[in-house]
Amino acid sequence: MYKNLKCVSSVVLVLVLILLGVFIVVNAQGQDSSGKPALDNKDPVLYDAQIYASNNNVSTEEALRRFQLQDIAGKLDGELSKNETGTFAGLWVEHTPEFKVVVQFTRDSEEIIRPYLKKYPELTDIVEVRPANVSLANLQRDQADASSSVGALGIRVQSEIDVHENSVKLYVAKADKSRFDDALQKGEIRLPDTVRVITVDAMAEEYLEAPSSPAAQASPKAPGFGVLMALTGLLVVMMRREKNEN
Repeated sequence: MYKNLKCVSSVVLVLVLILLGVFIVVNAQGQDSSGKPALDNKDPVLYDAQIYASNNNVSTEEALRRFQLQDIAGKLDGELSKNETGTFAGLWVEHTPEFKVVVQFTRDSEEIIRPYLKKYPELTDIVEVRPANVSLANLQRDQADASSSVGALGIRVQSEIDVHENSVKLYVAKADKSRFDDALQKGEIRLPDTVRVITVDAMAEEYLEAPSSPAAQASPKAPGFGVLMALTGLLVVMMRREKNEN
């Protein structure tokens, strides 16, 4: 019995050592089982940059550069929202077909943006200024007024500002639509011209699921991991069988 057991154990252990050797070599080369460069899940920023680079067909260095520009665009957005409330109509970043920052104003676009581009020269070549009819401040006011008017009647709605379309979207559930329309016709609800009513089957659930960490998202198993576990299980089964036979 012990002779057979030792033979089986030796074979399994040799295979285990071979698989462990492959695991060490692959990880030392910084590749995963598909042959692609392994993601750096220890650095969240680098991890995100690698994912972005893969999705947008750019280098990791370019992805990191765009991340920095997005941070600067965020600062610009904050300053315009604070200083140019009468004309600023929103800002967003576009990634395809080209990377750029879009800024909207209701008037005097070039004059308003000029001093900000002097402050943030990194954005000069990627900023595109567009005209808009309504300022962001007015859209926010219209959104609050519409939600309050409908909510006062006990009708549940959800809303959001669409800076691309320079409007407010008001979502009404299909089950409440007839009641909503009736109240609107009677003048119990007053909606600004900027508000677009959109009927949906049901309201979206209002919860935020915490994303897993980059390390948890990218933990590829070592090559042969499944085989390794199977062999370990096989060794245990054979040892038990030998014991029962004796």
